[in-house]
Parts: sequence; C-alpha cells; structure tokens
Amino acid sequence: MKRAVILITLVLTAFLAIATAPSCNERNSGSIFSAPIAIYGDSRTDSAAHLSVIEAIAKTNPKIVFSTGDLVADGNIESQWDAFFQIISNLPKGCRYYPAIGNHEAGSKYYFDRFELPNNERWYSVHYRNLHFIILDSNEDLSPGSKQYDWLEGELKNSKGDFKIAIDHHPPFSSGPHREDEKGLRKSIVPLFERYNVSALFSGHDHIYERSLHNGIYYIVTGGGGAPLYDSTQTNEYSEVFAKRYHFCALVPSKSSIEVFVLGTDLKQIDRFRIYRAKM
Repeated sequence: MKRAVILITLVLTAFLAIATAPSCNERNSGSIFSAPIAIYGDSRTDSAAHLSVIEAIAKTNPKIVFSTGDLVADGNIESQWDAFFQIISNLPKGCRYYPAIGNHEAGSKYYFDRFELPNNERWYSVHYRNLHFIILDSNEDLSPGSKQYDWLEGELKNSKGDFKIAIDHHPPFSSGPHREDEKGLRKSIVPLFERYNVSALFSGHDHIYERSLHNGIYYIVTGGGGAPLYDSTQTNEYSEVFAKRYHFCALVPSKSSIEVFVLGTDLKQIDRFRIYRAKM
C-alpha cells in the first residue's frame, strides 16, 4: 500500500513539474530586472506619483531612460525643475536621461539650461547597441519640407540600426481626450515611418497607456508618469491594449527583436509584446 501511495505521489509530482514548466519562449525571454532601456512620459503635476514611477524604473537597472515629454507642469517655473531633477536623481548612477519636448515645457529656458542633448537639443538621435532612437519635437513644424522633417528623413535614410524607434510628445493614434491626431502626424511623419521601416513610435500627451498597430508599426502612448490619468474618450480603430495606470515601458533588445514589458509602479505587468526586426 505504501509503495502504491509513493508511486502515485511521484507520478503527480512529475505531471505538475511538466505542466508548470515555462515554455521555450518564456525561458528565453528577457528579464525586467536587466532591461537596459525605459520609456515613460507626462510626469508633470504629481511629484509623489512621478517618484513612484521612477523608483519602479530604477529597480529594472536601466542604462538609458527616455521621456515622451511634459516633464513639468509649467516649464517657466524653476522650482518645478528643481523638484523634477530631485526625483530623477533616484535613477541608477550613470543612467542617461533623454527627453522629448512636451507642450508644457516648450520654449522654456530652463529646459535648455538643464539638459545637454545632441544636435540642436530639440530633435536628435541616440544609438544603443543595434537600436537607433530618434527624438522629435512635435511642437515644431514636421510637415514635408520643414527643417525637422528633412533632418528626420536623413536620419531614417542613413540609419544602420536594426531597429528604428521614434519618440515624441503628440500621438498620431490615441483613445485619449485630446483632439484626434492633434499635430497632423498621420499625413506628415507616419508615411515616412512606413517608407523607412520604423519599428515603433512612443508618444505621451494623453495620460494613459495604449498600444496601437497601424500598417505594421506600433504606436505606443506612454503618458502615465505622474500627470492626472485619463479615461478612454474616443474610438481608436487601431487600438490593441488600453490602460488607465501609472506605468513605464521596459525594453529588452536582442538581435532579432525587442521585448517590451509595460509595468505598473508595483512592477506588475500591464502589457507585453515583441517588436520584430523589419524585413527590408
């Protein structure tokens, strides 16, 4: 009888071990605690909420953090910049911080005084491993023939990165309350992204998380960095995931793909997807 009980126990143990073993994809996937890149945005207004997002980001040990803009509520008030830089000082030592300009700090002298950024500091590029990040100023003219558009096309045409990731403030696709495609980007830079195989655009402005997919390109709204959160107020036919949460995006790149974890301040997963290398 004892032998029968032991045999049944061994069989059940083996079955449970097989049933709960991670799949091949799960075993080979990246870890959020070794994600070298984080992207978030719209940290203005609520310093406590912003701090909770930064503390969560810090736990993933990033080497680079990008912001989609609206770093402070009023870019002309210096004390708000003091509070902002005090909060991001909680990031790991040596972590680089690269922002896109939001509408709340557009034209602020303190923005340009406090950051040292490439190119003209409004639009610029950052290279990390096989990733080419292109940061845009969506407050400025991006129509075909404009100075910024011509620079963007040159960056895309000459890029040697396996992945081209754009970052700006205003989203072309969103379910949030701001006017749909407020800056007319669907007619200006979206066709350019499609022509040159851009992998994704990360934006802010709407204080939400949303993943949209349009013509093979991911359009991510990551505006849950501390500003008051928004509801979904309009139809976005390209939307795949929506969340009203404080959050950030952690990127784990490889040669063939980028795994994106979208995490709350408790590091619980909100979304997870892969960006695959574009076929040329």
